[in-house]
Amino acid sequence: MKPYYTEPGITIFCGDAREVLPGLGNVDCIITDPVWPNAKADLIGKDRPYELLKEALEAAPEARQVTIHLGCDSDPRILCSVPARWPFFRVCWMEYACPTRKGRLLYTGDVAYVFGEPPKSAPGRRVMPGRYCSTIADVERVKLTAHREFGLAVDDMHPCPRRLQHVQWLVGRWAEGTVLDPFMGSGTTLLAAKQAGYKAIGIEISEVYCEIAVRRLAQGVLPLRASEPKLAHAELNLPC
Repeated sequence: MKPYYTEPGITIFCGDAREVLPGLGNVDCIITDPVWPNAKADLIGKDRPYELLKEALEAAPEARQVTIHLGCDSDPRILCSVPARWPFFRVCWMEYACPTRKGRLLYTGDVAYVFGEPPKSAPGRRVMPGRYCSTIADVERVKLTAHREFGLAVDDMHPCPRRLQHVQWLVGRWAEGTVLDPFMGSGTTLLAAKQAGYKAIGIEISEVYCEIAVRRLAQGVLPLRASEPKLAHAELNLPC
């Protein structure tokens, strides 16, 4: 399949991950936020999320490790869809410095589940911690920037964009070589990989989200985040 977008080290495909994945070359790790069982948003594949994740990972090229990134209110039973070739390694808690509210739920952070092998031991990666706190509430500001800078309706943004700081931490801790996100959404994993100096491949079935990801990558770091210090690769590998 012809890529939707390419730049040095970054490739985006617009299509069904199950069709794109068999044609990819080797990747080193998969970091993704799949469609989850109790998703209330109108996401493609929400009618069969278990099967979708299982089929996508079975079609994926060999990878050392798979990290599944979920919200604290996402049904974790979807993890049963991770093939046995990736044994469970650990849970990571990614907190919010300022929790938000979703109805009666106090939304305190996200959770990531790591399967497979950890990266090779190196300075800053001798042991693998599992807790990080995001200090920047960037999700709503990303939506507003998409509206103001790109002319996109706020409702066109992905219904569950993850915090860039959290994904930067996941990439800094777990990534090696080429990072793959088969459910790319608005491109947060690819942006974090680019900032950390890793190659990355993203797949997204919605062209709207592909275009948002392309524009975010072209910006490098969204203007609204100018006051936030950029995390260098070495800093990402330091203990929390």
